[in-house]
Amino acid sequence: MSARARYKPFVDDLPRAAKVVVVGGGFAGAATAWALAGAGVDGVVVLERDRACGQHASGRNAGLCRQLADDDETTAFTVRGAAFLREAPADFAGRPVVDVTGSMLTASTDAEVAALAARAAAHGIAHEPVALADIAARWPLLAGLRAAGGLYFPGDGVIDVVALLDGYLAGARAGGARVVTGCELLAAGPRRGGVILETARGPLEADLVVDAAGAWAGVVGGRLDAADHRFTHVKRHLFTSRPIAVTANAPYVWHLGVEQIYVRPAGAGLLLSHCDGRGVEPADVDADPDAADRLADRIRALAPSLEGVAVERAWACLRTFTPDHHFRIGWDRDLPWLFWVAGLGGHGATASAAVGIAAAAGVVERL
Repeated sequence: MSARARYKPFVDDLPRAAKVVVVGGGFAGAATAWALAGAGVDGVVVLERDRACGQHASGRNAGLCRQLADDDETTAFTVRGAAFLREAPADFAGRPVVDVTGSMLTASTDAEVAALAARAAAHGIAHEPVALADIAARWPLLAGLRAAGGLYFPGDGVIDVVALLDGYLAGARAGGARVVTGCELLAAGPRRGGVILETARGPLEADLVVDAAGAWAGVVGGRLDAADHRFTHVKRHLFTSRPIAVTANAPYVWHLGVEQIYVRPAGAGLLLSHCDGRGVEPADVDADPDAADRLADRIRALAPSLEGVAVERAWACLRTFTPDHHFRIGWDRDLPWLFWVAGLGGHGATASAAVGIAAAAGVVERL
């Protein structure tokens, strides 16, 4: 995993009219376009502001396929999305989109571990208890992890985010969708039965618009004149270490709680995050100068055996949330031609297939 995953560029031309315009070429938008094409919808156009899709959260995340989320509504999406990742058709991406390594989720108290187990059971997620000694056996670097215990999830793993996003975009284009990059949405105006969009490449008439612009979903919503386009954004740092001995296929470990940390194998070293979340405005964010120091503080507090790990590279990405921290997938309350697919809060990769299918179903009902 690099600080910015390398996705294929697309050079489709901008048409003069479209049935459905999807704004945003990250996981939310690409999966929605893929699902719309799979449902037989003609005239789908994806608008991506950057010269290539997936340049922000979709290309800078840790690629962790985690079925168990923090609430039931989100977990329903991540479970269905993870099932697609594990069972994706052979022709979807040309290679597996997830390496099913399993995961170990730990917590600070027995009560917290029991709560995780109860939610996993309620959603039918395969899991089993794991003791700290078992974690240390697989991860000697995590001996002394300050946790009460945890759960092992055999169906989790590490996502090939490049293969996944390219699979959605290639499937959408094979179904007739266009992916127009370097095409920022600038403004919008009403049209009988739809909307006229002003873009960096010229005007585009649309019957329906899907706002799937990730961290910029609120900005796009404002340009579309939506009354409610509130989102919050938190900046999260990720790091890769210098080479260090680690079992290549070891399950990733994520300690949950007020203070969190996760670690997984990555190349010859580790990928780590202390799961920080400072509120920021949407932007192409860089790593803070003291980010590695804050990671070191978290390591000392939770996983002191990792103190010898040296950081080689640091980067940052944004996680975007709705006010209630639930996905926003549905029609705008005022604009009958606007559908939202936003606020995925860091679960976009795992949940993407389920999100796209749900969004496409909602859009098709109004076509």
